[in-house]
Amino acid sequence: MAPLHRSFLISSMLSGAAALFVLPLHLALAGPPHVAEILVLAWMLSQWPLALYLSQSGKLNRVIAVSSSLFACTVAAICILTGGEASFAAIWLLIPLLEAAFSTSRKTPILVAALCGVLLAAITFLPLPQLQFEPLPLVAHFIAVLAALIYAGLLAYRLSGDRKRARDAVVASENRRQLMSQSASEVFCELDPGGRIRVLGGPVKQIFGCLPAAGGEDWLFQRLHVAERPLYLTKLSDVRHSGAPAVFDARVRVGASTPGETGQAEYRQLQLHIKLQGHEGSHAPSPDRKLLLLIRPADDRLASDEAEATASPQESRTAGISRTLLETAGMDARRAFADIIAQAEVLQADGGAGPGTVAHAAAGRLKAAGEAGLEELDAVLDFRPNLPAVPEPDYAAIDIPACLAQCRKLVTPIAERRGVEIETDEAGELPPAVVDGKCLRQALCYVLSDMVETSKSGAVVTVTGQAGQGDLEIVLSVKNRHSSLSWSSDVSRPVLEFARELLEGTGGNLAVQTTLGHGESVVLRVPVRSVHVMRTGQILSDPAGLPVAKSA
Repeated sequence: MAPLHRSFLISSMLSGAAALFVLPLHLALAGPPHVAEILVLAWMLSQWPLALYLSQSGKLNRVIAVSSSLFACTVAAICILTGGEASFAAIWLLIPLLEAAFSTSRKTPILVAALCGVLLAAITFLPLPQLQFEPLPLVAHFIAVLAALIYAGLLAYRLSGDRKRARDAVVASENRRQLMSQSASEVFCELDPGGRIRVLGGPVKQIFGCLPAAGGEDWLFQRLHVAERPLYLTKLSDVRHSGAPAVFDARVRVGASTPGETGQAEYRQLQLHIKLQGHEGSHAPSPDRKLLLLIRPADDRLASDEAEATASPQESRTAGISRTLLETAGMDARRAFADIIAQAEVLQADGGAGPGTVAHAAAGRLKAAGEAGLEELDAVLDFRPNLPAVPEPDYAAIDIPACLAQCRKLVTPIAERRGVEIETDEAGELPPAVVDGKCLRQALCYVLSDMVETSKSGAVVTVTGQAGQGDLEIVLSVKNRHSSLSWSSDVSRPVLEFARELLEGTGGNLAVQTTLGHGESVVLRVPVRSVHVMRTGQILSDPAGLPVAKSA
């Protein structure tokens, strides 16, 4: 309501100031004013007491009703003194209706319209008084109508401006509410009697992994595990009929996946608290009463996320990526070990392991599955959080295409859940890079995972390897298919700094370059030198006589 109050106060003060400015000029230049002009100036000066009353009481609707009614009476008095219904001021009876539109009460326009109708009937049917002034010329009628149009236009402009300012205030308030909701630890929802759930606030995306689709259906019921749905319906019915609150745990599907999609759904244990809306002590049962649903994590996952947020940005981002990579690759490792157990059972049941037998084939598959599981575990152990730094880099010739393929395999499940594609393109035959393979894999996976996490659905992350002058370059860039927006490195600076430290410890470097029309790209540079030079730190000279700097 503050914009409406300010608008009325400003217009009232300007109206009174204009009357005080016009009256001396009229007396000096045109002589005594006409009776109609005196009435108009009196109405303009009467806005000052109304502004004072509004500033002290804050009753905007009452002030607008008094102001519009006073203006209608002023116009009716002018009409009676200047010709009745044929007066030049008769058209001004429409103006009070526009002024009444500033009120937030529906009674004010109705009362003002009724008053204007009564005044029009009195002007038309009651006998006019004997004291009549000379009718104004035709030009005065034109000026009066033009002034009415201008004044009505100003009121309409002021009305639209007030609505816009009020709408901006509502948007700002909603933004503050959403900011406060993100700092809460549980999601607040309202349950209608028909089953519709409306989110009131809370970290919805942090708990569910996505924003629920706005609709009339019960989106929570669709995300509940099949085994948990009868319990949810039973608790919901008990709260509606008994009024006693209910607290229980349930498995809820998180992420953007929907039933029927390929892949394994991810479920999270959440705690649901259902109670009646109103005071805490009110448990009056009513089937038509709305319910309040509180959803909070049943485990300490959200608490760990908040603890990471209080830590440094670099530790929070890198720890989150490490945990995601461990969870993703851990599922592959578990499937590999499950295959080992299954093949071992086949081998034990057969009893013989000669060539060409079933047991021999099962033993071969057992070995292959075991090697695959060990390979997955070896790759994932490099990303355990809080690993101690390697005191001395272990330099070796690393096959860049194989390293890119391994990193892409680790990050692909994350990209599929985010709706992001990863494209790898090696420019021709790339020579092996002499670096610490563990540090290179860590740096590449951290940067690639962070770019996937900070990209929108439908984006494409391209990874290109190319040979430079004395080193190899791995260029990572993001393109969005649905818009012209490109990826920005601002939110990824903690991860990029951490990856830069890893590369610098093994003789490489990381840089962010901006290309006109293509946005920002991350360039990882690794050296191409002999293993002996990297381990001994010798300084050799090339044929041109330029020294080759040893690694840090």
